[in-house]
Amino acid sequence: MFSKEEAKQIRQLFWHKLENRTRRIPGQKGKKIKWLFDDTGIKGVDLRFDINRERAIVALEINHRSEERRLKLYEKLEACKSIFESTYGGTLEWDYLYTKDEGRDVCRVYEELAPADLYQQEQWPDVMKFMIDRMIRLEKAFLEVKDFLLHDELGQ
Repeated sequence: MFSKEEAKQIRQLFWHKLENRTRRIPGQKGKKIKWLFDDTGIKGVDLRFDINRERAIVALEINHRSEERRLKLYEKLEACKSIFESTYGGTLEWDYLYTKDEGRDVCRVYEELAPADLYQQEQWPDVMKFMIDRMIRLEKAFLEVKDFLLHDELGQ
């Protein structure tokens, strides 16, 4: 087992190495990928990387504080599920009531790699390859349906 400080250092090293790997993606010309993450342009909709001792996840997360708004955005996204998954290039897990580790409920559309353990450094190359590939695909799928979701966000 690791001390809190050792675990923190391992987590920081993982995220640093993942960031560095994004510079070596074909077409990037040594530049780091500018991920959408929190800047999706839709309040309460974020793209997320997540990894713990059991699995790695790449997700579109709807975490609006208003449950009504959160579920409305999820229903809107689910209405274009076939377009979203077709653009993504595979099937995803659709969960309108995903409880995060800290206990907060969100809506999530995600793919996970399991088993995957953040603290097993020999797994990092495969985990990072999974995370980068899936995030590129997830961003592409999100951008395909963003205007449809945003249309609703503006109340039109």
